Amino acid sequence: MPTTVSKKNMENYDVLIVGAGPAGVSAAKSAALGGAKTILLEKQPTIMASKPCGEATSQKTLETAGVEAKPSIVMHRADAMVFAPNMKYVHIDQIGFSINKTLFLQEIVAQAAEAGAHIRVREEVQEIGRSSDKLMVVKTSRGEYKVNVVIGADGYNSTVARNLGINEKSEPIPTVQYTMVNCNLEYPDSVRFYLGNEIAPRGYAWIFPKGEKLTEVGVGVRGAPAKQHLDRFVKLFEKELGKGQIIDYRGAPVPIGGIIEQNILDGAMLIGDAAGMVVPLTGAGIHSSVVAGLFAGEVAASVSSEGDCSKARLEEFNRKYDEDWGRRIKKSLKVMQAIEKLSDNELNLLQEILKADDILDLANGFEIRKVAKKLLSHPIFAMKLARSLL
Repeated sequence: MPTTVSKKNMENYDVLIVGAGPAGVSAAKSAALGGAKTILLEKQPTIMASKPCGEATSQKTLETAGVEAKPSIVMHRADAMVFAPNMKYVHIDQIGFSINKTLFLQEIVAQAAEAGAHIRVREEVQEIGRSSDKLMVVKTSRGEYKVNVVIGADGYNSTVARNLGINEKSEPIPTVQYTMVNCNLEYPDSVRFYLGNEIAPRGYAWIFPKGEKLTEVGVGVRGAPAKQHLDRFVKLFEKELGKGQIIDYRGAPVPIGGIIEQNILDGAMLIGDAAGMVVPLTGAGIHSSVVAGLFAGEVAASVSSEGDCSKARLEEFNRKYDEDWGRRIKKSLKVMQAIEKLSDNELNLLQEILKADDILDLANGFEIRKVAKKLLSHPIFAMKLARSLL
């Protein structure tokens, strides 16, 4: 990393955030509210949802983010259905939101700006180093900044991580998604998840309605070609999707291997996808990233005002995050690693045993011991699933 820095056109900030996804915009808002002089940099020309995402999330997510559930952001309200390979399902009657993620992000970044944060788009980070007084120095395509704390919220292939010499990455699952129009959905008010080694090996497929006109259809798989499995999945539901037309096609890696060990350095933090802060079994990352951003911004503002931006002091973030979300991500990873070893016949049998609350507990890393104890009495799952969960 560079150690000599030109002072020409150097700008000073307390906190600099790289990346304007759910983690980044939340960190900018939280840091600014904490009194820190804050700047958020986004390399794209606009702040928007750029990676493939079903954009389905819980009502609690919007509450946590401080975003009103207005019609422009909440496009659809839906319950959930989880399908086994034999197409039998468990119905989850909990109502969630299908959101316009772009407007969701823009609402939070507007709140960040109102709190005093500076927002700059089309500005890409090129180098990160330290000045002679051991502050962080960030060189971008448009200028240089000297800051107390850098927060890397710039996704799986994080530029911040690379510049800081952090090579560890959470295990990814390749995902591809179509946004389709002119579909004739059998369940227009339910988000659907499909498990099975033929449908989506070591992952799952999904059909998410987004209002009356749009449908998001995607797969996440490991050890198999994702696009090929997505096209097979669309063909499997030809009656519903056969007349649909694709208006958006995207793919990206989603980190589902748990939180990396080294996400904190002196003067720097990695959060969101850059640190693997995604719920492994579901691949859900909006809520977990919003929480990470809020905590990171709060801690960064606090340590900046104190003048102690050491790794030891910044570890307060991990302690806060681990109390709830960190532990849930670890539990969900354990569940994912156990379930991905099951055959299709075993997944079919599991669907007959589990209730809606059991699935929610497993998916979100809640009361997995309770579910494990329920499975202990079953001759197949006692060894294959329950013991590994316990």
